[in-house]
Amino acid sequence: MVQERSSLAKPDAVPATAEFRGLSYPGQVPAHLFLHGFTATPEECRFLAECVHADGYAAWVPVLAGHASSVEELARTRWQDWYRTVEEAAAIIGAAKEPLVIVGQSLGGLLALHLAATRPNWVRGIVLLAPALFLRARWLETVRPALPWLARIRPFWPRGQSDLADPQARRDRVGYEQIPLRALGELLELQSIVRREVERVHQPTLIVQSRQDHTCSWQGVEWLQTRLRGFVETLELRRSYHVVSLDYDRAVVARAILRFVARTLNA
Repeated sequence: MVQERSSLAKPDAVPATAEFRGLSYPGQVPAHLFLHGFTATPEECRFLAECVHADGYAAWVPVLAGHASSVEELARTRWQDWYRTVEEAAAIIGAAKEPLVIVGQSLGGLLALHLAATRPNWVRGIVLLAPALFLRARWLETVRPALPWLARIRPFWPRGQSDLADPQARRDRVGYEQIPLRALGELLELQSIVRREVERVHQPTLIVQSRQDHTCSWQGVEWLQTRLRGFVETLELRRSYHVVSLDYDRAVVARAILRFVARTLNA
């Protein structure tokens, strides 16, 4: 049963161990691995993780490398470091024996697709929440080669307001207030890699996005629909912007994930 965040109990989260940094909730398989977005923290996925846990599933939300620390540390990370976090978390969960459901918000969506293409036997199903395949600021792809040079002049840029329709969620969101240009370049490189390998992804996939998303274009949804090799389900949100895991439709998203898992993976 999906409830709003105020009524969800938080003490069920298991404290992070030396091997795993983030939130973890014990439960049944398939385990759900949630991946937060660029400059964000596991808090971005807490509500959804607690919803699937309330339905009996195990849920894990790792801290991606360079996040939940300092923007300087994020500036030193490469996309391979983010992916290493994902692969290590999946290994700890036991994905090699019991394939998992991987849920990725924005950058997390890119990492989810990369894991599915690289370790197909580890992934049972994929949920993409506004995946960062095509940014609305397409000019960034043009200037990507110059980003390391620009970063020497001005390494950090203001992030601006979070792309959330819900003003309370916007105020409560936890994350960096600046964007390291070097890390932005890494995101764009990963984006390019994932576009080339997405046709290798055959797992059932749920894509969730809003046409009012100011960060990622709906073009990414249509592009995926024609290239993913497995069953694809799409949910268009009406009241949210980019960070759908926190926005007005978060309960709709949680219910959609649970229906997708029940109908597609437990059939």
